[in-house]
Order: sequence, then C-alpha cells, then structure tokens
Amino acid sequence: MSDDARRLWLMILLALWLMTFAGSFAAWWLTPTTGDGFVRGMNRVTTFLGWQGIAGMLALGIWGMGRGFPAASPARRLSRWPLGLAGLLVAGLAGLVLWARFGVV
Repeated sequence: MSDDARRLWLMILLALWLMTFAGSFAAWWLTPTTGDGFVRGMNRVTTFLGWQGIAGMLALGIWGMGRGFPAASPARRLSRWPLGLAGLLVAGLAGLVLWARFGVV
C-alpha cells in the first residue's frame, strides 16, 4: 500500500474516531433517563461508555496504523492523540471510582 493510501486510511479512521468520541458525549446528553431509584439514569452512563468503548477500539487501530509511519512524521504524532485521550478518560474514571470508594465527604 502506498504512503498516500495509508495516510488516507489514517484520516478516515481519525474522522470515525472523532465522530464516536464526540458522539458519546452527545448521546449521553440527548438520551432520556429511565429507571427508578438507585439505577435511574444508568442507561445514559452505559450509552456513553459503549460509544467510548468503540472510540477506544478505533484509537488502538489508529495507533497501530500510525506505527507504520516514520518516527517523527506528523501522521505518527497525530496517531497518538486518540489513544492518549482514551487513557486520560480511563484514568479519570478510575480516579472517580477511587474517590467515590475511599474519598472523604
């Protein structure tokens, strides 16, 4: 595959990742809450996490594809951003869980 074709596929995957990443926030915001009591609104959280899971899988693919480019190229540097944002999201969620479990209120 030529370098231009790989760059085109990288841009297509980045566009798909951006749509799923941003779309997860929109889906969370636009999904009406359902349920009663303690689990009211959990459907919004699972919708958000589901779309973020898809975005995370795309981020892994983008990172893997980016490793085929030269080390200092802009395409390789750009391919690291989605996985970095996915890592920040996972770290934030882990921090939130730890704070909820062990935090002082």
